[in-house]
Amino acid sequence: MTSEVDIHFEPINRQQAGFLNSKSPRVLFSGAFGAGKTIALCWKGLQLSLDYPKNYGLICRKVRATLPQTTIKTWFDRVCPKEIVADYNKSEGMLTLVNGSQVLFGGLDDPLKLGSLELGWAGIDEAIETNEDDWKMLEGRLRLLGVPHQIFAATNPGPPSHYLYRMFFKENRGDAFQAASLDNPELPEDYRVRLAEFEGTYKDRYVLGLWKGLEGLVYSSFDDKACLISRFEIPKPWLVYVGHDFGDANPAAIFYAENPGTGDFYAFAEYLPGAIGRSIYDHVQEFKRITAGYNVVKRVGGNHTTEGETRQGYTAQGWHILEPKYSQAPKYQILKVQGMHRLNKIYVFNDLSNYLREKLSFAYEKKEGVLTETIHNEAGFHLMSAERGVISDFTPETVDSVGRTTPVNYMDRRTGILLRR
Repeated sequence: MTSEVDIHFEPINRQQAGFLNSKSPRVLFSGAFGAGKTIALCWKGLQLSLDYPKNYGLICRKVRATLPQTTIKTWFDRVCPKEIVADYNKSEGMLTLVNGSQVLFGGLDDPLKLGSLELGWAGIDEAIETNEDDWKMLEGRLRLLGVPHQIFAATNPGPPSHYLYRMFFKENRGDAFQAASLDNPELPEDYRVRLAEFEGTYKDRYVLGLWKGLEGLVYSSFDDKACLISRFEIPKPWLVYVGHDFGDANPAAIFYAENPGTGDFYAFAEYLPGAIGRSIYDHVQEFKRITAGYNVVKRVGGNHTTEGETRQGYTAQGWHILEPKYSQAPKYQILKVQGMHRLNKIYVFNDLSNYLREKLSFAYEKKEGVLTETIHNEAGFHLMSAERGVISDFTPETVDSVGRTTPVNYMDRRTGILLRR
């Protein structure tokens, strides 16, 4: 006896509906947090697989390891009924439907595996992580006979310099649909309240869904297109550095690992528990859990005048914290971090949401349309404070014309300070 399965998806907004119904060879769904991007991407892939039996599609992200807990979970939990699945080879990432269509879940970090594919469609989740070569490579695989060919993507917005913005919004080479967070009527009320607290570029991109650059930001030299990366396991031999910002209500810590081969730093963990009544002992236990198995060579935090006692409290619990270098010159500390960003020496895992919220909204105040030297609500940016304390220990370097590594010296136009050791 054959049972019927009702497969139906009701778009939550007109942007989702437009994305799903578009027949354009290239389609982009650009949206803020909670705008329904990933589920729309999965439904579009399933729709093409059901409408055209024996179709062959690809669902991918930049790094394959990021798929299982994100896109694949959405596919099986919210989109694809188990009754239409004939087989799923989890190790190969190959799904076969009862009508003969197949869907491969893969990563663009293994181009050799993708090189011989003959696809009917390709869907890229979090396409902001990709580059134009990735996109072109996938377009070159759309050659399965007897089906329409379509490449589509879902993504958070980024800077206007990104190839996706140029392709879809400047050159109009496909259909583009944009959605803000509040275009999703199903968002919980407490989530909406949290979104209302976002500011600056972080709000523009991740709440309003706008493609905005970093104008006015303190760290406008942070190239998120190049330095915002997917998580990987930090090798155990890499040295770890930790920056702290003290406070009973909002203690914060940022954890960096240094690649010994390049001298690049990788922000791999953040700590911002909020006001939950933890003691210094509790904080230290969490720090030790985060850094278990690694060699922590330096921990810095606090100011010069009033927080020495707090540092002693952490030391008493087995977590020795030093006073940061240049602790009496926070503007100079910021200059040092800016210098590291200019050379793309700081890489950040893209799941550090609190760090990114601060980094992309840490901005100079405007007065009568002109930027001032005052940072808006600077005291509220605890991870930025922790970061500048630990990163300012290092001097940005470059390589001269004969291959010698030398410190970078440059004059900051805002303060007139020459950055050098």
